[in-house]
Amino acid sequence: MLTGMARKTPDPSWYAPPKAADPCVLCGREAPNMTDHHLVPKSQGRRQGVRLGDIPTVRMCAACQGYLQKTFSNAELAGELNTVEAMLEREEIQRFVAWVRKQPLTKGVRVH
Repeated sequence: MLTGMARKTPDPSWYAPPKAADPCVLCGREAPNMTDHHLVPKSQGRRQGVRLGDIPTVRMCAACQGYLQKTFSNAELAGELNTVEAMLEREEIQRFVAWVRKQPLTKGVRVH
């Protein structure tokens, strides 16, 4: 049994916490868990005969992805909101993005 030995404090210079590769395209937050958001929902793309691998995707945080999926139908996402620019022009998305930017990444954001 060893007594009286102090533990060495690790040198923090060698460790950097994991960081998201790209920020969310809507809110700009660098969330640790990013998802690939299909600009045309997969079901709509298949109906149009597009292969899943050919549907463009963007990096998005879970909060923004959840908001889009709960607020808009797949038809709206495919037809009207199939670009980041089109999404950011919508007033309700602008309000959500302004709100979610103020939320800490440690807080689990629930979208109803």
